[in-house]
Amino acid sequence: MSTASNSTGKSARAAMIVAAVMIGQNLAGRALRDGFFLSHFEPNALPTVMIGSSLLSVALVLSSARVFRRFAPVHALPVLFACSALLFVAEWALSFRAPGLAAIAVYLHTTSIGAVVVSGFWSVVNERFDPHTAKQLIGRIAGGATLGGVLGGLAVWQGAAALSIATMILCLGGLNAACAIGVPVIGSRSVTTRREEETDDSALTIFEQTPYLRHLALLVALIAFGAAIYDYAFKAKAAARFGSGGELVGFFALFYLGVGVATFLAQNLLAKRSLARLGLAGNVATLPGAACLLGPLALLFPGLPTMAALRGGTAVLESSLYRSGYELLYTPLSPEKKRPTKTLIDVGGDKLGAAAGGGFAFLVLGIVPEAAEPVLLCAAIGTALAGLLVTRDLHKGYIASLAESLHNHSIAAAELDTVDAATRQAVAETIAFIDRSAVRAGTSSASSGGGSISGTGAHRIGRAEVLAQLRPAARADRAEDLTDTGSPAEVPPRAPAVAPIETWEIDDTLVAIAHLRAGDTARVLATLRRHKPLPDALVGHVVDLLDDDAVAETASEALRTVAPAHTGLLLDTVLRLRSPPPVRRRICDILATLPTQRCASGLVQLLADSEFELRFRAAAALLRVVQRNSALRLPGEQLFAAAGTEAHDCGRLWRYQTTIEGKLTDVAPAHSAAGKRVIHGLAYVFTLLFTVLDREPLRLAIGALAADDAAQRGTGLEYLHNVLPPDLREALWPLLEDRRLSLGTLRAESDILAEIIGQARPGAIDLEAVRKRVKARRADTSH
Repeated sequence: MSTASNSTGKSARAAMIVAAVMIGQNLAGRALRDGFFLSHFEPNALPTVMIGSSLLSVALVLSSARVFRRFAPVHALPVLFACSALLFVAEWALSFRAPGLAAIAVYLHTTSIGAVVVSGFWSVVNERFDPHTAKQLIGRIAGGATLGGVLGGLAVWQGAAALSIATMILCLGGLNAACAIGVPVIGSRSVTTRREEETDDSALTIFEQTPYLRHLALLVALIAFGAAIYDYAFKAKAAARFGSGGELVGFFALFYLGVGVATFLAQNLLAKRSLARLGLAGNVATLPGAACLLGPLALLFPGLPTMAALRGGTAVLESSLYRSGYELLYTPLSPEKKRPTKTLIDVGGDKLGAAAGGGFAFLVLGIVPEAAEPVLLCAAIGTALAGLLVTRDLHKGYIASLAESLHNHSIAAAELDTVDAATRQAVAETIAFIDRSAVRAGTSSASSGGGSISGTGAHRIGRAEVLAQLRPAARADRAEDLTDTGSPAEVPPRAPAVAPIETWEIDDTLVAIAHLRAGDTARVLATLRRHKPLPDALVGHVVDLLDDDAVAETASEALRTVAPAHTGLLLDTVLRLRSPPPVRRRICDILATLPTQRCASGLVQLLADSEFELRFRAAAALLRVVQRNSALRLPGEQLFAAAGTEAHDCGRLWRYQTTIEGKLTDVAPAHSAAGKRVIHGLAYVFTLLFTVLDREPLRLAIGALAADDAAQRGTGLEYLHNVLPPDLREALWPLLEDRRLSLGTLRAESDILAEIIGQARPGAIDLEAVRKRVKARRADTSH
């Protein structure tokens, strides 16, 4: 196991333990907070303290955002945990002198600082791991968190009868101190940022420039508004039923224990499958969706059981499926955007929504106290519906953030190593065209057609072709006779006269055809040079010359000039199975210069051919056509299906090579003939993807797969995972994740891949111009 893998595993285990302790103390603190407060105050005081704690949280989050911007979360978070531990100790001492004041202090403390440290912990996690690795580990880390919630609820439930409230407050302080020690063990990954990208923009300025963050903030506020109303209604029912004191604390502990157990089961049984099936945005949508379903039940059947089901169900989803998707939505964001805004969204948005919910509850209780519960529940259901609407745009924003992350990585790498051709190409504006000789050389061992077929057999000029040349002259002679003699009736019949052969006029077209069919290279080249542009009558004969290596290049040049007028002939020839393979392959290169819908449709048909090199040429030609005319309509499903078929074939060939053939030879799988064929197959798949997906982010994603930086590779994999159809992703993923077939290791084996990912094009890159173009694209996207 590599050093990087060991480091990742160690960080993941540390994150699981810290998550368990943090969520355990957080859940225990909430149970203690609610029971302690309601033991000294009436339920009607809840909206007031909710508003106060929310305002305190907003003030705290604004200051913590500056801290997280200046210091990495992995360094700032232990300090916050230590401060929280000291506050618990102070509240423990205060509980003996002024328990009512201590109850308010505990409520404000656990609601404000508790939310900030939870947000800060997830910032540490998604800065430590790249998007792809984070998606693999988030289930394990969240599983540790839910286990901690179960243990925390169980501890408070049992401790409510055996321990005093003051002692439990002191225990919470000890758990916070343990978290302060554990967070630095998680560590952080090095992220190289350019000085030009480091700005002093405020979090509000970043919000203004990034619609994706605004959607996240709005979603968090809407969910918090509904949660505040559900929380008040549930706690009011519980206080009315159990009164105050230890019995109420025990009830809340039992409730949170049940929530913790259900969250643990949901996280371990459903979260991973839900992420795979619903995606990140779908997981996030489960929370407002559940509120829309459970809210009407609480309206129809009012009482403590239904309110407990509503509050508990939303709490379970919030800590499991919703959390698993929501935290991953931040992973593509750069630290410059994430650090000043994430805590502001997580805590500020949450507490502003909670303050709005508390304020709304306060107004409703003052205006219509007898109908407060149904009014509040209807408002909460409305905000849940609004939250569902917001989640629709999250997936698009996530993809756009991944693409921006790929831009950032590629430009930073270019400055670190300006002599690296692969990095320079990663920031270029267009991908390099596929080199024809590279395709032929790379696939000659796997293609049945070989390189080319030399020589040209004798070709007879058909009778129909000669008559076609003679008829125009005959018609002209007849017209001249009619003009000289008057009407047709006045022309006397005459016997046909044959002129002496030495007086015949030689037809230049027939002579050119004879020279083209003669098999003499010099005469053929001279004829092609003489007839520019090619007459219509010669085009078909020049197409046949593409089978002769000696004149194929000159013939191709001649055909390119007249190709727009003879697209049908070229397509008929290339789609005809009996046409010689070299002719078909070279026609593909000619068709690449015709950016028309007819040409694109013909090249798509050619993707079903049995010869791999011809399919590859067709894909490369189609890509060039699309680059010249982006308005063309392509059958995306058909292109994805062609890519999927090739990916399946490459997967079977690779499995055979690595499991059976590899045991019979000492040659490394990637260096075998089958391994090289798989490499070229991947290049073909990527070429097809360039025709249907956004080319710039896709090119950067493929380049990231070849990078040595695990974070860049993970970002590239995550981007591909989100834009590829499920069938194609399933077939392609084992090849992309197999380190023996790593693009970074194998690009030297394939000129095709080297050009696709940008290694083969040398030359300097104007980084400043590239940055301006990238910023201009971001500005256009934000508007």
